[in-house]
Amino acid sequence: MSRTTRYWFVFLCCVLAIPTCVYGLGILWAHEPFDALLAGALLGLAHVILRPVLRLATKPIGCLTFGLSSFAIDVGLIYACAYALDGFAVTSLAHALFAAILVNAACLIVGGRH
Repeated sequence: MSRTTRYWFVFLCCVLAIPTCVYGLGILWAHEPFDALLAGALLGLAHVILRPVLRLATKPIGCLTFGLSSFAIDVGLIYACAYALDGFAVTSLAHALFAAILVNAACLIVGGRH
């Protein structure tokens, strides 16, 4: 699978995973379904553009924490989406961590390692 195709799959996984976390599992909050889709699209863009840069910048810390800093980046990106959008909110840190795990699992299953 080409890199461009993988990025599209990661983007689409994020677009679909956030509404699933909001309406399917109830761990995140959105005012309307469009807000959940918009949060998923924003998270997808952040996963494709910002996450590789942040993972590269935190590579030394990632070696010390055995890769757990990657989850901290993902949780931070979810909180950043909640900060940027008025109709989307994160209810707790544990819910954001669980959502990050679900988004990463969906991206891993559909798009392979990224």
